[in-house]
This record gives sequence, C-alpha cells and structure tokens, in this order.
Amino acid sequence: MNFNDCVCENILTETGEKDSNKAKELFAFAQHKLLFWNEVEEKSQKYPSLFLEGHYEIIKELIMAILALEGWICSNHECLFQYLTEKKPELEVDFKYLDEFRKLRNKIDYHGTKVSTTLWEQNKLKIQITIKTLIEYVKKRVAD
Repeated sequence: MNFNDCVCENILTETGEKDSNKAKELFAFAQHKLLFWNEVEEKSQKYPSLFLEGHYEIIKELIMAILALEGWICSNHECLFQYLTEKKPELEVDFKYLDEFRKLRNKIDYHGTKVSTTLWEQNKLKIQITIKTLIEYVKKRVAD
C-alpha cells in the first residue's frame, strides 16, 4: 500500500485541524515509555520481545504526534509509515526498515512470537536512532 492508496481508502485523512494538544500528549507519553525502557534496560536479555514491541510503540506514538501537528489522522500503522515517507522525507527514516519492524511487532503481538536477544541487539541501535530523530523533530514543533 502506498500513500495515495492510504488516502483513497480513508485510512489517512487530512482533518484540516492541527491538534497540538494531542501531539503534546502523545509526545509526553512516548518519552515516558522511553524512560521506562531505558530504566529497565538490563532486563532486555531476558525479555527481548517486550523490548522490541515497546520501542515499536514509541515510534508509532511519535509518528502519530507528527500527524496530529500536521492535521492528519491515520487508522493503521502501515499508512503511518507511508505518511512519513511521503510527507517527511527530510527525516530520512528508513521506511522499509519500519515496515519490517511493523511486521515483526505484529508477529509478537498477534501470534505470540518470541524473538532472540540477538535480534534485539541487532536492531537496538537503529531503533534508538529512529526514536532520537523523531523526538528531535516533534520536540521542535510542540515547543512552537
């Protein structure tokens, strides 16, 4: 599915109203979750599936904050990433990676798939960079 498909199917909808309060709430919640995961980092060896799923949720909420700031809403995660790809290429977020991450998260959430500590370790840096990029972007805009 591409950006135009998402819009045509009303999965991505431009509301015309920028919702900075919603963006601030989503941003604060994402930061709260990140603080939690950072505080329990030593548990990642034992619970890698939870760490991957938890960090995915942070990314999702940060992107939802971006949409709220821009006056958009979205009803699925794939189209969230399509929005980012189409409307925010300057962020240089790897859409293909996010889409693979989405599929992995779905396997964890909907099928109970457990992942290895190695998989968490292999993805940790890219996830952290993605989160940092999104936080910096949202932080500048919610302060305005």
